Amino acid sequence: MQLLWGAARRTKRRGSPLYQDLSKNPYAQPFTFEGSRSHGVLVIHGFTATPGTVLPLGQAVAQDGHYVRGILLPGHGTTIEDMQRTNWKDWYDAAFNAYDEMARICKKVSVVGLSMGGALTCLLAEHRPVHKAVPIAPALKILQHGSRLAKYFWSLVPILPGRDKNYQDYLFDYDVCYHDTPVKNIEDLNHLALLAKRDLKKITCPLLVVKAGQDQSVHPDAPKWIILQSSSVEKKLLVLPNSPHVCTLGAERQLLFRKVAAFLRD
Repeated sequence: MQLLWGAARRTKRRGSPLYQDLSKNPYAQPFTFEGSRSHGVLVIHGFTATPGTVLPLGQAVAQDGHYVRGILLPGHGTTIEDMQRTNWKDWYDAAFNAYDEMARICKKVSVVGLSMGGALTCLLAEHRPVHKAVPIAPALKILQHGSRLAKYFWSLVPILPGRDKNYQDYLFDYDVCYHDTPVKNIEDLNHLALLAKRDLKKITCPLLVVKAGQDQSVHPDAPKWIILQSSSVEKKLLVLPNSPHVCTLGAERQLLFRKVAAFLRD
């Protein structure tokens, strides 16, 4: 409650949602690395973020010769006003459509997703024949308790102000995200998280689940829920003790890249 009402006192400024437009930033664009279509890898970014946050990981995976595609979810990578016009179903449909498109041109398709992209990765593994799945810092429950109030207060407090990040050895140039958060869409994120968590037992493909040790965004037990509740025979947990939520850009990113690339090799 205090977090939401505190946001109501913010003043408009340059850099606020009224002015921020990410559409011209090259790191806000979807990416494709052409490779062997015997194995396609779909890469999905997180809530309020863009493909830039997972681009270095996509590049590392592509070095093994895979066909790699990083999508831009609806409402992301442009303006917060655009995001406010989208909902969980738009993001869900975009992820499933991207998978289905890749499945038509690739012999097998694996999925890698960060944060909300990790929740979408779980959903795809629950409902599609995913070859291998890598949920990274998966958003199966938001750590901020105030997020539960979003559906009640978004009309009064439409935007939450962002906080500056001060990480060591972090690829800030790639971290192209909305600085602030549209409150209406927090409820959409919560809904996707619940959908993904509900059917984890349906996951049967090999899993590499990544936990960021310094994650302040999602529940720290979310990776463990996937490991314990999924029906996969092959499942591994990778813990990055010194990494923030966006661990794809953090200090342990090279270790993450090596582990993900090795896991995706056949």
